[in-house]
Amino acid sequence: MNTNFNQNHQQGTMTPGEIHNPSRQTKPVQEQEIKVALDVGTTKVVAVAGFRNRNGKIQVVDYSVLQNTGMVQGEIFNLLETADTIRHVKEELEMKLDRPIRKVTVGISGDHIRTLYTREYFIRPEPQELISEADLNKLADMARQSVTINPNEEILDVYPQAFLVDNQVVHGSPVGALGKRFEASFMVVVGNVDKIKKLERSIDMAGLETEDIFLQPIASAKAVMKEPQCQLGMALVDIGGGTSDILICNKGKVRFAGIIPYGGDYITTEIIQKFHLTPSMAEMIKMRYGSVKPDNAEKNITLQIPLDWSPKPLRIKQEMLSETIRFKVDIIVNEIDRFLNEYREFFPGEQIGLGIVVTGGGSQMKNLVQYLQFKLGMDVTAGDPRPLLAPDAKIERLYQPQFATVVGLLDLALDEETQTSDRDEYRSAPHESFSEADKENRAADATLENNARTANTTLDEDDDELDERLKNPASYQMKKKGFFKRILDNFSSGFGKVIDETNN
Repeated sequence: MNTNFNQNHQQGTMTPGEIHNPSRQTKPVQEQEIKVALDVGTTKVVAVAGFRNRNGKIQVVDYSVLQNTGMVQGEIFNLLETADTIRHVKEELEMKLDRPIRKVTVGISGDHIRTLYTREYFIRPEPQELISEADLNKLADMARQSVTINPNEEILDVYPQAFLVDNQVVHGSPVGALGKRFEASFMVVVGNVDKIKKLERSIDMAGLETEDIFLQPIASAKAVMKEPQCQLGMALVDIGGGTSDILICNKGKVRFAGIIPYGGDYITTEIIQKFHLTPSMAEMIKMRYGSVKPDNAEKNITLQIPLDWSPKPLRIKQEMLSETIRFKVDIIVNEIDRFLNEYREFFPGEQIGLGIVVTGGGSQMKNLVQYLQFKLGMDVTAGDPRPLLAPDAKIERLYQPQFATVVGLLDLALDEETQTSDRDEYRSAPHESFSEADKENRAADATLENNARTANTTLDEDDDELDERLKNPASYQMKKKGFFKRILDNFSSGFGKVIDETNN
């Protein structure tokens, strides 16, 4: 794993997709230092190999995808099945590349991941000497030592939130400044040791070495969020198969991260139980016909779906299918709202000015973006990893939102600054004490289900307003939040020019 606390990482900055160096000369593919990213997800395992071309884009050489059956809600329960899937993906990609794969950069998720916050300082004995990397490392190590974690947890990463020199806030990097009192606040990400080792072991069993591990929402944000959005305040929601990741970025820093233990499979399971379907059939119906809130013209439609085991087709009313989907979506929305409120408590006065970008395979359900806007009262846009990738017809599948994490992981692996960072020294040994206080606010499943039912009983009262949003979301957003929409449009168009001009 990386273990050097590089300057960009120290500031917690996000610079996805904004690395453009026209002077960089692109070598032939055979001479390139190709990196491989591996996303071991609940529903699939995908590996992508590539390098950064002279325009700063990711040039994907090839990729491999296989269905995964060894995980539940983002956590490995069958090491053998997971390792076997990883091995098959590895072997397939090696055949395509005509070269062996030894090391991979991977992501980690799961509801065992949590964040802690701490503030540290020390008095510099030589205040006339310039603040150095060593001073930053000392503060980060103090942060690692100060947090109280469970005996079966370890620190995954340390993200600085703010630096102060002699009680003055530092804008940018403090390296090179003069001062006596050096202070910083940190977000510390921790996870379950056993669950992390399961991932590492399954990769090892597949004949691979883990070069680095990153938090999956960090990778997804790298793929779909631009630096100006991170500066002005934006939240990422990545709806995966087993879990949904949330990350909040503000003032150029990662402010908050959390894992929701529900994803697209949570919705599919409800369809299976409601209509007595196989998992594959339920997933197909969800993605092809499902809608969080059907248009008025669709409400009275009855779907007729052929069944392999019956001469009679399955008849499902569109409105009933949507109610089934919406019931589970509301539970996920309640959890998103809870995390947003926690962030506001941690950082009072900060605004998520540019709203939410939603990505992941579960984000593709019809009308989900508009429904999230309606329920959360925020701007919501759909995000995908296309801006990071050099155009190539053979990799168009990777443009889809469900590949945001693996593309972000590859971007992190290729980041020259990330390559020199070495975060292993900030991973802690098990501690003896642990506080459960920060977990007490997670409601039990029964409470979440009850909240969703309560929300559904009042949904009809808001149908007129929601229908207006679904009919004309752009007009509705200009009326409700026109100021922030104009900011987003300005930044999107400005950086779109950069992307277009280097799109080769």
